[in-house]
Amino acid sequence: MARLLVACLLLLHIAHAKETLTETNCPDIRKSNMATELLNDLVAPCRYDQWAPPGNRSGPLQVGVRMHVYFLGAIEAQSLQFTAHILLRLRWVDPRLEYKSFAPGVPLVVREGAPRDRLWTPHVYLVNEQESVVMGADKKDVLLTVEPDGTVVLSARMKVTLFCLMNLQKFPFDQQQCPLVLESWTHNSSDLNLFWESDSPVTVNRDLHLTEYRLVNMWSNFSVANYSLTADVRTAFGLQSRLYGKFGGNYSALTVRFDLAREVGHYIMDYFVPSILLVVVSWVSFWLDPNAVPGRTTLGTSTMLTFITLTRNTGSSLPKVSYIKATEIWFIVCTAFIFGSLVEFAFVNTIWRRKKNVELKKVNSKYILKSTLTPQMSRKQFSGSSASIDRCQSWPTVVQTDSNSELKFYLGPSDSNTLTVNSMDSVRTDPNVTSKEDPGYTDLVIPVPAPGAPPDNIGFTTMTPQQIAQWIDRRSRVFFPAAFILFNILYWGFVWI
Repeated sequence: MARLLVACLLLLHIAHAKETLTETNCPDIRKSNMATELLNDLVAPCRYDQWAPPGNRSGPLQVGVRMHVYFLGAIEAQSLQFTAHILLRLRWVDPRLEYKSFAPGVPLVVREGAPRDRLWTPHVYLVNEQESVVMGADKKDVLLTVEPDGTVVLSARMKVTLFCLMNLQKFPFDQQQCPLVLESWTHNSSDLNLFWESDSPVTVNRDLHLTEYRLVNMWSNFSVANYSLTADVRTAFGLQSRLYGKFGGNYSALTVRFDLAREVGHYIMDYFVPSILLVVVSWVSFWLDPNAVPGRTTLGTSTMLTFITLTRNTGSSLPKVSYIKATEIWFIVCTAFIFGSLVEFAFVNTIWRRKKNVELKKVNSKYILKSTLTPQMSRKQFSGSSASIDRCQSWPTVVQTDSNSELKFYLGPSDSNTLTVNSMDSVRTDPNVTSKEDPGYTDLVIPVPAPGAPPDNIGFTTMTPQQIAQWIDRRSRVFFPAAFILFNILYWGFVWI
């Protein structure tokens, strides 16, 4: 029994000695006069736990956030990302660092470098981060400030590359909304709450100038992200009811959204204006002769190939998306206009090479296109001798149609435009010698249209294939520009609304 009592007393003595030694080794903060020495004494391991958040509070720890944007750039649609240079500032109150009661002569404690080796700091991360780095040439641009009442301000200058899911339906007349999302990593909303500072939470450099975009608007927002699993999922995986880490509940989040509008001057001058000129150049073929095959073919194919090359160079910097972009609509329609001029040339050239005339009820688009696309047999205006009349128009000489016939056809003088049919008992060798006294001699005079004169038909009009081809070219000179102007009105109204 005595031995047991002695052992207990010895243990009590050793514990008291260790406590005395610890109190002796723990620095006295009341003797600290310099700011650096004061901060080192405040965060000494004997009185400060860097892994524990500030205590002596009711509710979650409030961490105020402020951000200044130095630069926005490298907004890449191909990789859906953008780069920003920011100054991020976090502010919270840690009662363990209060020193105004015993060090009133120290107004502020400022320290550079990474303070997380000895001081507790909130772990805030970028949700849509692809890459981030704390900037600094000689050493990292991190500044820690401790005020007498225990308010801690941590500032860091960072370069971040963030993802931005872009909508390119109206490219290049699109406006993108690229966010920057801050969120607590270690502590959920029951332990830590992020909030934007009331006075100017997000500021932008006044001299900020972007190359391809312009900053239209910027706004900040507060939200809560939920990562907690449902009861069914926890049961299926055998997880405990209480989870730690990011699956432990709701987490406070702050969002900054940059509204960026693309500058279209480059695309107007390097894409839209050249493509409009190429389409207009393809219409030059309408003023060429329909039979000018080499010229019209070369003009149409060269404009088509040039426009396709122009489009490939413009679309190479864009991602392959599942929806149709505004540039693709422009490309399809302009290609259709250039291709349409080629088809129109093939059509009129085919008509030009036809040999039969076309009879129309009226000279308008309906009957011309109908008769051209669906040709019919020519209507006979005269019976019996019509074929002979056509032959007489081609041969201005006497032609005997039948050796046994007594009818003879011949053309009159060139200025009379008549066809004379002679009937007599005996064949005269000279048809110009007539005798009105001969009772067996009769004359039948049929008027013949002069070359180039409109035919004198009742109810029908005859057009040659060459006239139809030229008529289609004349209409194309008006139809194609009018349709392209209408398309431009609809297109530019769509992209600017």
